[in-house]
Amino acid sequence: MQFKSWQNRTARAVAVPVIAVLGTVGFATLRGQAGQQNVVTPVKPSAQVLDIQSAFEQVAEKVRPSVVFIRSRQTAATPSSFQGGGQDGQDGQDSSPFGFNFPGMPNAPGGQRFRMMPQTPRRAYASGSGVIVRSDGYILTNDHVVNGADKVTVKLQDGREFVGQVKRDFKSDLALIKIDATGLPAAALGDSDKARIGQWAIAFGSPFGLSDTMTVGIVSSLHREQAIGGGSDQRFYSSLIQTDASINPGNSGGPLVDIYGRVVGVNVAIESPSGGNVGIGFAIPANTAKYVMDQLISRGSVTRGYLGLAPKTLTYDEKQRYGAQTGALVMSVQDGTPASKAGFSVEDVIVRYDGKAVEDDANLRDLVARTKPGDTVPVVVRRSGAERTLNVTIAAAPDQQVARDNGDPQANTHSKLGIRVGDASNPDVRKELNLKADATGVVIAEVLPGSPASDAGIQAGDILVRLNGRSVTTANQVSGISADLKSGAQVPVVIRRGNQTVLAQITLE
Repeated sequence: MQFKSWQNRTARAVAVPVIAVLGTVGFATLRGQAGQQNVVTPVKPSAQVLDIQSAFEQVAEKVRPSVVFIRSRQTAATPSSFQGGGQDGQDGQDSSPFGFNFPGMPNAPGGQRFRMMPQTPRRAYASGSGVIVRSDGYILTNDHVVNGADKVTVKLQDGREFVGQVKRDFKSDLALIKIDATGLPAAALGDSDKARIGQWAIAFGSPFGLSDTMTVGIVSSLHREQAIGGGSDQRFYSSLIQTDASINPGNSGGPLVDIYGRVVGVNVAIESPSGGNVGIGFAIPANTAKYVMDQLISRGSVTRGYLGLAPKTLTYDEKQRYGAQTGALVMSVQDGTPASKAGFSVEDVIVRYDGKAVEDDANLRDLVARTKPGDTVPVVVRRSGAERTLNVTIAAAPDQQVARDNGDPQANTHSKLGIRVGDASNPDVRKELNLKADATGVVIAEVLPGSPASDAGIQAGDILVRLNGRSVTTANQVSGISADLKSGAQVPVVIRRGNQTVLAQITLE
């Protein structure tokens, strides 16, 4: 993600070539006469090409008045410092309000004079873009455009400037600016869930401070997951729209629109080794922006939905195994969460959420986050070859908690499973692993280092619930199922770990 500090730019000088006067008139006349005999007939574009050009012109005419240039100012004070030099007056006192005497120092009665310099404010400027989303003065932009600013100025396309008040949401990297104006040209927000790869994508904004810029491309991909930034400034974007429409520093916060002029995303970041555009830009989906915007306006903060399970995108083999071409595979379910209470189970494939098809895990995370806590929604899962509907009441997401599986349960592996198991009811096993007296099931007593189970994240102390789709309650059952496993097989393993049920995938050589 790139940031560009705003600064005044002087007008560029334009070099004009000097033409000698001698022979100019006659030369021009001859050229003009010759040119009349060799005029190239203009190209006659097809009606289809002209229609496309007309469509872009209409989009520009419709959207440009809604796009704004944003300048943010951040002020910090420089540290105070001492400055030496000069001597005190005859009375040994400094007349300056910042003067300090240090008696006993050489060179004069009263000593050398030192002066504490006052703090001098330092100002840093950054610029970005935004889009008017309500005619009564609400403007949508990125949080990183206004983060830390003590003054935010908005310049409209008609030249008017306003100082705005900011409401921020760090997690989504979205912010709202309110300016004191009415009757503004607001852009229409489209349904980003209906965006399709290959459709036209048009970006507006102020790249490198060049306001009122429009670039054209397509939607290159959907549901991109990206972690951008580092340390406390890192943000995790669960579902981004990727585009090859040219996006550069300064485009942040500007709209990404479709061929109808509807906002389908908010430009947020680029992937670039050089800092400039290389054809990979990202935008926050408009439906996410709608959810955040509505909450910032009504509540001043954002509350997200929480399900309490860890999903993952289906691999090719998993699509065949579970009979679902799209969806999110449930890898773990945490006890006491909405998912647990609604009856979700590991190895469920979530195929529809609140009536909408689920493409992958990023799509599911986005849908859940945009659900109002307290709402009950129907979720269709595929389980044991059949579909069933679970009604789940969404909760508010715990602060900083993201439902993600711990470690990568899929890995390249070698040899057989590589585990030693025992019955949890066996006193010796309970003692060895410090299990509770009421522990039941098959417990994993040891995991061989470098084995397929080790590579898949299986740990000693895990309780084995299902192996390759079959429930297990004794160590002998595990041995019997393992004996039938063939080299190269991907083996789903369901375990209990702490207060979670987790699905792991073990691949055999």
